[in-house]
Amino acid sequence: MKYSYRELQYLIVIKKLNDGNKPAKLTEVARDVSVTASSAFEEIKHLSDKGLIKKEGQKIWITDEGKDYINKAIRAHRVVESFLVKLGMDKDEACNYSRQFDLLVPEEIVEKLYSFLGKPNNCPHGEGIP
Repeated sequence: MKYSYRELQYLIVIKKLNDGNKPAKLTEVARDVSVTASSAFEEIKHLSDKGLIKKEGQKIWITDEGKDYINKAIRAHRVVESFLVKLGMDKDEACNYSRQFDLLVPEEIVEKLYSFLGKPNNCPHGEGIP
């Protein structure tokens, strides 16, 4: 299943708020995504329907499926970015280009690029590749 950057943005915010085993709250999510509470409410419902998060009353938790998607998206971005740098692009330019299409690259292609690159541990910015 493919997801949008908006969905990814919400998932990353919710995961960050869940760090330390704390639930996210609607107002916190809305603030961190820079949207109104009503917009955040709609997206949270949407993500819940997809099984990426779960709501327990006012508490919002990311699911294992949501965490898995974040890791796949981060992996795709960092592998594509690494490939573009190997082609001779500046690392910041590669990051910007990667962001334009990294979620569209099939997982099989990401894995082939990762192997082609020698299975690097980090992206050009020094961040770990999950």
